[in-house]
Amino acid sequence: MPKLNITHLTERLTKRIEQLEQGAAIEARDINALLSDEQQQALKDAWATQQALRKQHKQPKTDAAKRELGWKTIREVRLDIYRQALADAKSNLVKGMQDLQRESEVRAARVFMEAFSEAHKQGKNTHSAGNIALTRAGFNKLKKRTKS
Repeated sequence: MPKLNITHLTERLTKRIEQLEQGAAIEARDINALLSDEQQQALKDAWATQQALRKQHKQPKTDAAKRELGWKTIREVRLDIYRQALADAKSNLVKGMQDLQRESEVRAARVFMEAFSEAHKQGKNTHSAGNIALTRAGFNKLKKRTKS
């Protein structure tokens, strides 16, 4: 399965947060699919903290007592981690888009240069061969520069 890029990640995190807020049952593999390794570890650590809290104290009777102790359900812990992951994704959105653009430009350059060098070896029109390869790969053609 292809890796999600930043544009898909924010959308999917938002949908997953909505599902958790509505109380939908979500499998652990689906929870971890959208989180980075560090975020998955943060989720494990947060839940371990909650489990330690449960061993130390009996379950509080009132919501106020639960808030005072910091008592959270697994759903609340997951929501906290997902909200943090969404905030991280949104803060890295510009950098992620720049990375995607750079990767696209590098791929286009490789496609052009492979076709260019192959045409040069065969003694054909190099610029046209590069542009044909770009078009086949779904990129825009390059304009031919004139020497001045």
